[in-house]
Amino acid sequence: MKTIKLITTAVAALLLTHPSSLKAQELQYGQNYQPVEDSQNKVEGNVGLDLVSHYMWRGTDKGNLTILPYAQMSWKGAFLKLHGATGISKDDAKEINISLGYKYKFNDFLTMNVGATDYWTSGKDYEGRNLYFEWDPVKNGHQLEANLGFDFGYFQLQGYTMVWGNDFKYETLDDVEYRTNGKRAWSTFIELRVPFYMGGIDWDVCAGVTPFESAYIVTPLTSIGTINLVHKEPLYSDKASLIMASVRATKRLEFGDVKVPIFAELHTNPYMKRANFLIGVSVQPF
Repeated sequence: MKTIKLITTAVAALLLTHPSSLKAQELQYGQNYQPVEDSQNKVEGNVGLDLVSHYMWRGTDKGNLTILPYAQMSWKGAFLKLHGATGISKDDAKEINISLGYKYKFNDFLTMNVGATDYWTSGKDYEGRNLYFEWDPVKNGHQLEANLGFDFGYFQLQGYTMVWGNDFKYETLDDVEYRTNGKRAWSTFIELRVPFYMGGIDWDVCAGVTPFESAYIVTPLTSIGTINLVHKEPLYSDKASLIMASVRATKRLEFGDVKVPIFAELHTNPYMKRANFLIGVSVQPF
């Protein structure tokens, strides 16, 4: 009951912060969704990168200074996007992500998007699962996520669920038994995003919840005889929780054909009782 009340309060606060006279704006960093053009009869593409002082994803701390490159092609609402992440430190996780989806614009006040993303992560915390072309879901670092979302003009609602890959509930301290007998978690993230323009700045207020226990990230530590000791941490949470609440302010600068949005963000995880303040720049030369 306490969790439901907290989530309800956060959603209400988000809606109240958005005056109806303000124009919604779209953001690049941390967001797969991009608006549909009224008519797009030719293939269009763009490429760019974000540089962030701290990499935060759905309330999860994924490293310090990080480069986030992306490339996208789109045609008549369909899109293919390649995006990833690489940290400056050699111990930071590396990501290669592929998104495929479709957006349909019903009218000026409703756009629907549906798609899927394959996330692949390697690094120290993913020991034993660093092979990209390993397709066994209990051995690889892939996670396939399906998503469905709606843009209502003044706010956006997105739902994401892991449907394949390394997305299992935690069963036992024995990592081998965990991978073999773990039950699929169907890790789910639901996001409410309210973008608006005020005072010459693009604002983005966001809240994200998980409705139930998610999968666990299990990192081998050492072995004692036949027992493998591991460290475990939930991908999102071990119960229904508000796992992300963030506010971002972006100022867009243009230098000829190069667009350079500069942003600052307060990114918190109420469930984990953690908060980070980050800054970053986005570069889109084409």
